[in-house]
Amino acid sequence: MNSFYRRVAQGSGLLALVLGLTAVPAAADDAALQGRIEARLKKAKIEREGDVSVEVKGGRAVLTGAVTNLQVQRSAEKAARKEVKDVDNRIRVAAEVRPDADIRNDVTEAILRYPWYSIFDSVEMGVEDGVVVLKGSVNQPYRKSDIEDRVARVAGLRELKSDIRVQPVSTFDDRLRRQIAYAIYADERFIQYANRANPPIRIIVDRGNVTLTGYVSSRVEQVILGHIARGTLAFAVDNKVQVDGDTPKEPTKSTSQS
Repeated sequence: MNSFYRRVAQGSGLLALVLGLTAVPAAADDAALQGRIEARLKKAKIEREGDVSVEVKGGRAVLTGAVTNLQVQRSAEKAARKEVKDVDNRIRVAAEVRPDADIRNDVTEAILRYPWYSIFDSVEMGVEDGVVVLKGSVNQPYRKSDIEDRVARVAGLRELKSDIRVQPVSTFDDRLRRQIAYAIYADERFIQYANRANPPIRIIVDRGNVTLTGYVSSRVEQVILGHIARGTLAFAVDNKVQVDGDTPKEPTKSTSQS
């Protein structure tokens, strides 16, 4: 019996030794990861806009601390993800308190001033208690990330939620976009809109299905737009264009590229 207990004790001791030996490399790996992430945070100059700490355990990075704006919080997470996939971002945004209306105006300007925001992109937004929600569709993947980054720089944002979709790649869709754009903006009834820095009629194409968004001056123009789009190769047309005055008008795009 004593021999049995001795064997159990020896086995337990061996198991503990093995676990201990495997834990040492794991801890060393975590320490190395933490050092590399800290170096990336320093390279990104995160310390200029706040105080961020990182802890890595089991290959999982946890970011804590506080920063001055949402963009810095996002930049810190991007830096960490270059070293490890599993990142828990607990960084607090200590942003100034601003009215939602002011944030809304600045977010709208940030989107419209984006130089690659075209008539084939349509992004809507909502603000509540400093939380911004982006919805809509863009024609290229880089436009989604660019717009999100621009919006995140707006002062007063506490959180950014994005549901922006990227339209699929399709030669047929590209052909349809050009066809509808020409049919609308070359039409004498809408050519006035084509000359604007920010043309108000947007054309979203997704697998042959067309959605029109934006605004026009009258109900008649709204109806005509639907007829024009339905006279193309489109499989289906959803006319969501609104009449100016029914909803707040978008500000004019600035010629500067901020």
